[in-house]
Amino acid sequence: MNDLFAKYKESITLSYQYAFRLLLHLKNVISASQQIIPPGNELLKEVYRDSIVKKYEILEDQLWKLLSKIFKASGLELNSPRACYRQAFIEGWIEQIDIWDDILSSRNATAHVYNEDDYEKIMQKIVNEYVYQLEALLQKIKEEVIDNDVWN
Repeated sequence: MNDLFAKYKESITLSYQYAFRLLLHLKNVISASQQIIPPGNELLKEVYRDSIVKKYEILEDQLWKLLSKIFKASGLELNSPRACYRQAFIEGWIEQIDIWDDILSSRNATAHVYNEDDYEKIMQKIVNEYVYQLEALLQKIKEEVIDNDVWN
């Protein structure tokens, strides 16, 4: 197992760093959207909402691919978001698998939402629930993989 981790070390580390930067960008956009949108400016509100959703989509995609690399380095071939989240749950990196099913469903729905109210609801879930879960998983990956001496 250690030989596999050594082989994937750079790729996993770079993927983690990219995912972490994406999380910071998402949190910055959320923060900015809550501070600078004047009441009644629906266009600016929509621009921020769309930016939040797009950054979330990219982050979620990067995160499951990071998990896939980590699990591949440990000998598991997991090639779907659902399989990666389930394994992260088994590893103890995720506490509530139900919210991750919801995270994945919302991510898949963003490409097919044609109703502004549904899009707004997804954005509210991102802001109020998902960011915390994404950040907690990244922190667990940092503790268990990045900072841990699994490379030797």
